[in-house]
Amino acid sequence: MGLAVGTKIPGRVSRTLDVGDFSMLHQMNWFNMAVHSNSEYGKTTWFKERSLAGPLIFTVADGLLHNADNIAYMLADVGFEIYAYVGVNNMKLTAPVMFGDTLSAEGEVMDFRPTKNPKMNLFVYKNKAFNQNGQQVIEYETTMMVQKKD
Repeated sequence: MGLAVGTKIPGRVSRTLDVGDFSMLHQMNWFNMAVHSNSEYGKTTWFKERSLAGPLIFTVADGLLHNADNIAYMLADVGFEIYAYVGVNNMKLTAPVMFGDTLSAEGEVMDFRPTKNPKMNLFVYKNKAFNQNGQQVIEYETTMMVQKKD
């Protein structure tokens, strides 16, 4: 048994991203393109300020859904534990993230199936993150290898 397709994965926290968050995330990931790192250049874009780089939106969204081992505890409740992060598919960035935006996330189980190894399953979930206005900013599907606990 595993997690049923359609099971909701509630996000338990939200996060307001400020200038310090933007700077830290961009420096750690070397996303230093002018639209993300140069406030004067940012004023000339249609955003009128710097925006958070798309891959960093993913980082924040994934962290929000996994916060406090949210997914790990859901898996533990059905006798599994996370073994490996396998991949991400179908990522769509649907709106920019700007200074002061507060993001939250919610997920849904898309698939839970056994592999050839009887102790391992593939667990696929869809994550969607939203800003403080309820506007979706990203969605994607994550595949994880999960191991049956003894």
